[in-house]
Amino acid sequence: MSDQAMNLRDSASPESDIEILARETKMPLETVHRVYDIELAKLEHVARIKTYVPVLIRRRVKDLLQRQRAQS
Repeated sequence: MSDQAMNLRDSASPESDIEILARETKMPLETVHRVYDIELAKLEHVARIKTYVPVLIRRRVKDLLQRQRAQS
């Protein structure tokens, strides 16, 4: 991935991340949004280094949604 593409991806808003996660996991946007908000609240509460929260949140939500989809 080019530096420019990585910068655009890193600067993505939470809404963009939610839409991307919904497509990647094939889950409803509403479900992804709810899980994202819950996990974001948990992580922001305990995170000492806030810079990494978006990366960690995206990874965590994607993993949770994939597991949920596999169980369905």
